[in-house]
Amino acid sequence: MGESADVGADLGLYVTCAGGLLGAWHAAGRREVDGFGDAALAVLAAVAGAFAGLLLGLLIGVAVVVIHTVAVAPVAGWWRHRRFGRAALAVVAWTVVITALLWWWPDRFLPAGLIVGFGGWSVFLARRRFGESAHLGAQAVPHLGGVAVATLVGEQLVFGNLLSATYVAPLLFAIAGWLSWCGWRAMRTARRVTVRAAADIVWSIQLGLLLSLVLVWLAGVLSLSPTQVTTIRVVLERTQALTGVHWAYWLTAYTVLALSTFLVLRWPQRFGETRLPVLGMLNTGKRTLAGINIGLMVALVFTITAVPVSEGAWKRQVEDRYALETRHVQHAEGEEAAYEQIHQYVTTNRRVTAELKPVVVAVQEAAPAEPGQPVPEIALGIAPQLGRFQAATLRLGDPLPVPVTVLPGDPDVSEAFAALDEAQQARSQQEARTDRFTDAAAAAIASTLDIPDVGRNEVVHILKAYLGGLVEEGPVRDMARLVSVDVPALYDAAYDLARRAAIRAGVDVWAFNAAYGLGLTMPGETPQLSEVVILARQTHHLADSSSPCPGCVHPPDGGGTQHGGGTSGGGGRRG
Repeated sequence: MGESADVGADLGLYVTCAGGLLGAWHAAGRREVDGFGDAALAVLAAVAGAFAGLLLGLLIGVAVVVIHTVAVAPVAGWWRHRRFGRAALAVVAWTVVITALLWWWPDRFLPAGLIVGFGGWSVFLARRRFGESAHLGAQAVPHLGGVAVATLVGEQLVFGNLLSATYVAPLLFAIAGWLSWCGWRAMRTARRVTVRAAADIVWSIQLGLLLSLVLVWLAGVLSLSPTQVTTIRVVLERTQALTGVHWAYWLTAYTVLALSTFLVLRWPQRFGETRLPVLGMLNTGKRTLAGINIGLMVALVFTITAVPVSEGAWKRQVEDRYALETRHVQHAEGEEAAYEQIHQYVTTNRRVTAELKPVVVAVQEAAPAEPGQPVPEIALGIAPQLGRFQAATLRLGDPLPVPVTVLPGDPDVSEAFAALDEAQQARSQQEARTDRFTDAAAAAIASTLDIPDVGRNEVVHILKAYLGGLVEEGPVRDMARLVSVDVPALYDAAYDLARRAAIRAGVDVWAFNAAYGLGLTMPGETPQLSEVVILARQTHHLADSSSPCPGCVHPPDGGGTQHGGGTSGGGGRRG
């Protein structure tokens, strides 16, 4: 009883310390520190967060100690005193509770459960190795491990962040697999026959749950692109015969196999080859057949847990991606209508597009194309920014509200993937239609423009990019104003949008003002379209720092100087 009380006290201590660590980390760990003042504020936030975390951790720790004292320690006592009836009932009750948690929140409780299992095993081994050491540092090792395990469990249960690290999770899986292997070998060589008999069962549960955890991790890592969705649907169709069977049947099969394995290994003289020849063959020390037996149990555990895991983590990911694909389809439909409207207007009013000629010329001069070469990427980046600037001057209608889209009915995972596949195909077809209408609108405008030394293909591509930035901001209502370029208003909109983009990117405001001024027009001056192009290039560079932009200001992680001269700079001459 004393040992059990010590375990409960240690668990409470671990949980309390974990609460303090999590509170300090989430209060100050992600603050940007730039100078002594920020560092002092971060320290104060960490202290306050640690205090709040310790209080919350203390409450949870007390609850953990109570649960351990009331519902865990008695079960171990009943088992030791051979009161197997009570122990079995308690195990069944705990199994129901754990199964319910894994069923409803697999993406939170499955990783946390495995962390408890593998981490607890590591702490147990550390206690056996260092618990009796005469050095205080060595005695602290298992306690530090316990605090680390409690911290990871708390982070996973509250924030669910552990599986979001794409490259860290596989390392944790490898460590967990290695620990399960070490635990299996230790149980196989234990002195107690009961422990040796349960070794294969425990290992199969660990590996099966670990495979399910990998399934949860994949649900968060995969982007569910059309290619991935197609592959997953093929896998689901081929495994439908297994996953379509109710999980209770697989649980029954696993229980029978695990129980027979335990009986044969625990009492070989009673349940040996003479009584149960098939099971005896599987469990009489022939390791190849024993490996097959373990593999079957692992497969059964994975099959049992795959359904709730898929219904939880995977289905939520599919629902989110389905809503995204549906919104893309609706957005593309709106763009198609706008392009069709532009095409019809230009076809009947061919002369009104002459004001777009300076826009095409300014983009071509900022990023000229080499003879026989395609339009430069920088030109295709500047043109849509000019379209967005123009949309800001027109005060286009607000975008239509997008309705919340959900999967129809209450589909299972296979049906959800089928619906997602259909939505992705619909998006691909709609975007192809929109692209054709964009080409038609850009070609209609290009046919009205006569620009020497600029090829028609280059004009079409620049206009296509320009229209793309224009119509994405909202529905087009006044077609006459659409082709009316007011350069002063365009410059004001360009400066405002570029400055906002720079602030969002973390650019120093003083550096931006030094390069582009304050956006004020001096008396007697009129802004030039080339200055608007410079601001468009700057805005594009903030969104794509890989694009060359001499004279631009750069975000903190974009490299280069903060500002400087160059023919593409400018704008700073304005007050």
